[in-house]
Amino acid sequence: MRIRIISASVGIPVVLLAIWLGLPGTAVLAIAAGATGGVELDRMMRPAGARVGSIRMVSLVIGPILLAVVGLWMVNDGRITGDHLPITLAIIFTLALLVRGTATLGRADRNASDWVYWVYAAYFGLALAHAPVLVDLNKGRELILLAILTTFAIDSLALFVGVSIGRRRLASTISPKKSWEGAIGGVVGGVVAAIAIDAAFDIPFTVLSAGILGAVLGVTAVVGDLYESWVKRRAGVKDSGVLIPGHGGILDRLDSVIPNLVIVYWTAV
Repeated sequence: MRIRIISASVGIPVVLLAIWLGLPGTAVLAIAAGATGGVELDRMMRPAGARVGSIRMVSLVIGPILLAVVGLWMVNDGRITGDHLPITLAIIFTLALLVRGTATLGRADRNASDWVYWVYAAYFGLALAHAPVLVDLNKGRELILLAILTTFAIDSLALFVGVSIGRRRLASTISPKKSWEGAIGGVVGGVVAAIAIDAAFDIPFTVLSAGILGAVLGVTAVVGDLYESWVKRRAGVKDSGVLIPGHGGILDRLDSVIPNLVIVYWTAV
């Protein structure tokens, strides 16, 4: 726990500084997270002892970076709105698939389950691409804080309730420690946190819409966490990496946050 607190005391100011800087800071943070996540996915795909620096690693790293950079370019150039985002996502998703295709052309040692990691890389990059788009909206800084802080409340309450009274396993084959009681506690925490943060930051949601948003964020946080846990199960690893002492890798830290960035963006739009 001590190590986790120390890591959080370093990471939280970095995130807050990036949000305070607005579009440039958030974009840099999203791109850095995308690159790091790509490296972690490559390590999960590679058998022990396999060489580093493969085409696959380059593609996994560049894929999420491209997604975040294109999102940044579209926002910075004034070309993206809520109406245009689906088209933009389709374009950058296609870019990701092209990158994925070039990584496996002519390779005879392709693993039949590699698609799991490529799909997660595309999902991770697409979700991160929402960060600079979100922060550039009216009240964007407050909205991105709403997504992050509500997710933190969801994770914290889910852990507390799960440890205290959790009995029924939520997904025993994927994440044995998670329980239905913890998940429900997280959803309740999301409702309360979203309403409180909405009021504190003067975000123009009604109490009802903020409460509904918090409940949805509670569900997507749990699903995002389980999705990343499933990918790690396929890879046979406990943590995605060792970048953040006490927490694991960047994928471990952002598994619940990134889907909630998407939800908050579309709710705001």
